[in-house]
Amino acid sequence: MRLLMGGYADSDAEERAELTWQLQDDLSRSGVGDVDRPEARAPTGAKGAALEWAQLVVTLAGSMPALVTAVRGWLGRHPGASITLEIQGDQLKLESPTARQQQDLIDAWIARHGG
Repeated sequence: MRLLMGGYADSDAEERAELTWQLQDDLSRSGVGDVDRPEARAPTGAKGAALEWAQLVVTLAGSMPALVTAVRGWLGRHPGASITLEIQGDQLKLESPTARQQQDLIDAWIARHGG
């Protein structure tokens, strides 16, 4: 599973990268699985790989709902931020940790992926 840090509406690449480090630390401590950064594959001559700085790859050790709960907890401590979860191109953007409509989307997304 990939996690893509959207950050805040006005976040630049540097802020998204810092938020991604914070999320990586939180998820690593939560024990939801192995949390790594994807290998950067910037084109020849590129100045950086900002997209990779704002991504995490998670190999689940437990259940997907536990990961979603951990991500929503992180979002609750960072109001206004967003994170997109992706499995095989199927994306779920998480923004509000309490919205009922978003919980329905989360439940359907988890059900599609065997959670």
